[in-house]
Amino acid sequence: MSTLLVDIGNSRVKWATLEQGRLGEQRGAEHVGWAVDDWRRVLFVQPGISRVIAATVAGGPSAEALRAAARLEVGVEAIFVATTREAAGVRNAYADPQLLGVDRWLAVLAAHRAVPGPCCIADIGTAATVDAVTADGQHLGGFIVPGPALMMQSLWRGTSELAVKTATSGASGSSLFADNTRDAIERGCCVAVAALVDRSVAELANRVGVQPVLLLTGGAASQVLPYVTTSAKVVPELVLQGLAILAGTTYA
Repeated sequence: MSTLLVDIGNSRVKWATLEQGRLGEQRGAEHVGWAVDDWRRVLFVQPGISRVIAATVAGGPSAEALRAAARLEVGVEAIFVATTREAAGVRNAYADPQLLGVDRWLAVLAAHRAVPGPCCIADIGTAATVDAVTADGQHLGGFIVPGPALMMQSLWRGTSELAVKTATSGASGSSLFADNTRDAIERGCCVAVAALVDRSVAELANRVGVQPVLLLTGGAASQVLPYVTTSAKVVPELVLQGLAILAGTTYA
């Protein structure tokens, strides 16, 4: 028997199975507009699922569709985890813990479990978040900014002339500085997020006196990674790893 772990983001859903303490391969898909039958058809492929544990930042309709799919497919109630004041050796920096997004909290839990010292966690998707945690498990807080795609969309919506130039600009060469409008927007948005990540690592290093480990996750991590100057490790399934931790401790 296995546990289905599900991370419902703003635009994508990621999932994997947990069996005998081992996390299976992460899978993902765009879930916007999905009905209950879509959740049933895509997520419940592997036989033997006995539990469904999920996290969501996408709001009610997606969560309710997953709940209905779990009841219909495997006859169980999906359990949705929430951010808490403390879990798995990590203490939440927020005065009201539930104001910290559950995806950020799960990534912090997984990072602290994986890294023996201080670390920064950058989750880059529709939004880009950065969190810092000390070696003894004190979450320090972090930042939230638009992800690269959302930054680009805001420029195209707010500046009609840029939209026209973006549509007609050609590709540039290998220089970091872009020589056409399309690349200036696309590259600039990635560099902006990368600069925030680098600054966050430097700030944490200054605070704790040692170089932190940087972990990157999220669907747009690969777009930003080339522009991050800090040595980084990409862990695509970091949020699901956090769910696996809670599945083994809180819901076993």
